[in-house]
Amino acid sequence: MSDKVQELKMQELKDLFFYVFGIVPLQNYGVVGDGMTDNRLKIQQAIYDAIEVGAKYIYVPKGEYYYSAQLFDVDEVIFIGNNTQAIIKNVEIRQFPDLWNEAQASSSALVPIGGIVIYAGQTIPKNYLECKGQTVTTADYFTLYEKLNGDQETIPETFKIPNLSIETAKYIIRAK
Repeated sequence: MSDKVQELKMQELKDLFFYVFGIVPLQNYGVVGDGMTDNRLKIQQAIYDAIEVGAKYIYVPKGEYYYSAQLFDVDEVIFIGNNTQAIIKNVEIRQFPDLWNEAQASSSALVPIGGIVIYAGQTIPKNYLECKGQTVTTADYFTLYEKLNGDQETIPETFKIPNLSIETAKYIIRAK
C-alpha cells in the first residue's frame, strides 16, 4: 500500500472517530493556526454546523487560531484538543485526554459497555478489549456478557469477544 493511500485511510479513520463521537473537527473547515490569519468565519461556521447536527464538541488541532470579531454561540459547544498548543483567544479548549478520562469515569461514558469503536493506537485503553475473537471469563466481564447475549437460563464460565480484526486498525469493545 502506498504512503499516500495509507495516509488517506488514516484520515478516514480519524474523521470517522470524530463523527461517531459527535465531534466536529475544526481542521475540516480550512482554518490556519498561524496566529495571524483571520479564521472567524470558519470557526463560526463550525459552531453553527455543530449546533445544527447536535454535536457537542469541536476539535481544535495544534495551532493558534486568530479571529477578528465576536464569535456567537460559543457557549453552545465545548472546544476540545489534545495539545496544549491549541489556542483560540478567549475560548477555553478542554484537553481531550482529560475529557475522555472524565467521561469514562462517569456512568454516562462516551462509549457504553458493549460499544465498539475503531482504534488506531498501540495500547488498548483501560476497560476495553480488542475484538479479536478471544475467550474471556464471564465472571470478569459479566455486564459485557449480558449486553452481548441478553438473558440466558444458563450462564457459561467463558464467552467469546467478537472477532473484527483488520490489518490497518483495531476494533475495541468497552468491557467495563
